[in-house]
Amino acid sequence: MKRFLAVVLAAVMLFSFASPAFAASIDKSAFVTDYPYIFVHGMGGWGTENKFYDISPYWGGGLGIGSDTDLIKILNEQGIEAYAPSVGPLSSAWDRACELYAQLTGTVVDYGEAHSKAHGHDRFGFSYEGKATMGKPWNLKDKINLVGHSFGGATVRLLVSLLSFGSEEEIAATGKDTSPLFTGGHDCVHSCSTLSAPHNGSPVANLLVDPQVTMLLISAVLNMIGMVFGNDFLVFSLQLSHFGMTPAQDEFRAWPSPVGVFNFYRYKDNCGYDMTLEGAAKLNEQIKVSPDTYYYSYTTVSTEEGLFGRQKPVSSLNPIFYISSAMISLTNGFNVDGIKMEGNWTVHDGIVPLASALYPDSNKDVALSYEKALAENRKIEKGKWYYFEPMYNMDHFDFCGTKDYPEGFEEFYFGLVENANSR
Repeated sequence: MKRFLAVVLAAVMLFSFASPAFAASIDKSAFVTDYPYIFVHGMGGWGTENKFYDISPYWGGGLGIGSDTDLIKILNEQGIEAYAPSVGPLSSAWDRACELYAQLTGTVVDYGEAHSKAHGHDRFGFSYEGKATMGKPWNLKDKINLVGHSFGGATVRLLVSLLSFGSEEEIAATGKDTSPLFTGGHDCVHSCSTLSAPHNGSPVANLLVDPQVTMLLISAVLNMIGMVFGNDFLVFSLQLSHFGMTPAQDEFRAWPSPVGVFNFYRYKDNCGYDMTLEGAAKLNEQIKVSPDTYYYSYTTVSTEEGLFGRQKPVSSLNPIFYISSAMISLTNGFNVDGIKMEGNWTVHDGIVPLASALYPDSNKDVALSYEKALAENRKIEKGKWYYFEPMYNMDHFDFCGTKDYPEGFEEFYFGLVENANSR
């Protein structure tokens, strides 16, 4: 049954249905800053350079086939510079952060010598030379804003941390040849906003990943896809060539890679493990809050109180989350990786508990309610987490446009932009 659920959930995470959004405009006259916005997708997602984005825009299209609502295009038409690159849809937060950095700087992906050796894969990946996301290579001086949905939250948080503090392990491994990503000292990210991000993991990931055979099976299937379909599977690349599981750049198909399959599973260098409660906790130990960056988290809730005080899904919950919602309900009252599933761990958006989406537990000492901070006339400061009140009767994919917001889908993102640019 667990194997079946793993396959079903992995498949349904890629599809949903869209509701129409309405055009709007934004007043930029009050902006204090106007830095570019980089939108980073979650697990199984895709960016604008993938052919699939034209069929189903991840940002704004609601993941619905045939949707013509593209948030990136809408923002650019309003004079807000916005981009949506693609990172490994099933890769770990570390690997995705390295890929995002390479795309922004127009360089070859460097996963780090120390990390690569420890996790059994190649140090270097795809080359983005001459193909920088923003047209010209990011110089690590001009600031940007990062926005991450779902597992994209861990990706952008880790990128900010590495840019600010670097990695002692990578510096020790490569010395003067260390990538600037790992040297630290870069004050170049103005704000980091997360949308329904599993900062502290989700019990759904535990139920799928803890049975060890599940990840081994998934790894083998991914290699098979790379051999049979190449990079044309679902019209976008799974980007696991550093493990040898999918085609290398400019190659059509992959070769059988039993070592890569085993390493992907054995060393837990994948998004599945990073989203377990244990994996997220270990990831949070790595990620530091930059004193030069504003942090904001936006959350949704699609449950309500049911019998005996237990949470039940709201009637408007997207059917795509019926299975994952039921899986979270199964953990009620139990301990998962040492954490009892109660309180905000049982309140969720269909797949991510509210206790996980608000802020990383490792940063709880610098986490504040945004609305409360304003009510108390506190200054919004860098290096602290500000979480907004949850948006109720909305699920995990509604940030992708599966449902129009009370004030309009675009207005939510215009509000996000105005908030980040107002200081």
